[in-house]
Amino acid sequence: MNTAAAPQPLRTGVLILAAGAGRRMGGRAKCLLEVQGHSLLERLVRSVRSLGLHTPVLVLGHHAADIQAHLAQWPEHITPRQVVNPAPEDDPASSLHLGLRALDGDVQAVMVLLADQPLIDASDIGAVLHAFQRRPPGSQVLMPMVNGVPGHPVMFDAAVRADLLAAPGTGLRQWRAAHPQATLPWVVDNPHHTRDLDTPEDVDALARDTGWVCRWPEPALGVNTDPASS
Repeated sequence: MNTAAAPQPLRTGVLILAAGAGRRMGGRAKCLLEVQGHSLLERLVRSVRSLGLHTPVLVLGHHAADIQAHLAQWPEHITPRQVVNPAPEDDPASSLHLGLRALDGDVQAVMVLLADQPLIDASDIGAVLHAFQRRPPGSQVLMPMVNGVPGHPVMFDAAVRADLLAAPGTGLRQWRAAHPQATLPWVVDNPHHTRDLDTPEDVDALARDTGWVCRWPEPALGVNTDPASS
């Protein structure tokens, strides 16, 4: 009989990146796409909260005002903390760094989610948490790999967070390239981890493949979505 104690849950900070312009989607905030009557963002945040994780930090940039107007309609107990990148295109790593700085100082691990992945649910997030908790010694970053394609959510330990914050302009891709031995490709056959939405054709394919009703919300009148001008 295996009597080894299960590892204690890690204090995990959760980042949700939603700062993109969505240009290939016609300049829309992709996380506001409604699927089965709920936005992608709401579905994702509810999945995170259902696992008992800390309040996620949502990193906004382009379309910040539209997304914040959407969040204002949510119950307070599920509303994420928000930080806004005023210049999301100046530095590709700036949104990640902004989110990392906003996390509590005592987190032992960080999970990074993208707001435009429509199939990610609580079971997918829980599987990544479980795999990271049981990663081999020396592994600091866990990245899902589906048919050789890297996916999300990605997890890494507090030391990686500290390294990134100590090197402005450095993204996780650069860190992994410099520390290949510390990166664990978590090989799975779950396409949820690599499916995202970049174009209207992607939305049509999602509706066709799942049978879900997908629709865009009506734009808010008089809302300025350019963070640089606020």
